[in-house]
Amino acid sequence: MDTEILLVAIVWILLTFFIFKLAKSKNRQPLGWILVSIITSPVLILIILAIMPNLKSEKKTRKKRKKKSS
Repeated sequence: MDTEILLVAIVWILLTFFIFKLAKSKNRQPLGWILVSIITSPVLILIILAIMPNLKSEKKTRKKRKKKSS
């Protein structure tokens, strides 16, 4: 019983660490995403973050679109 709880805790901590690293690499708020993962599911948040684009590349795309429309 205790080993099961320990295993779940270790997996949860590892998933939280991966969420932090992925959010930081995509220039998103890591602590906000960690809080959301605590409320929902870390696996779901990892999938969502993996799909989301990097904020820096998104800002560059918006600037290019504004220049083209001007």
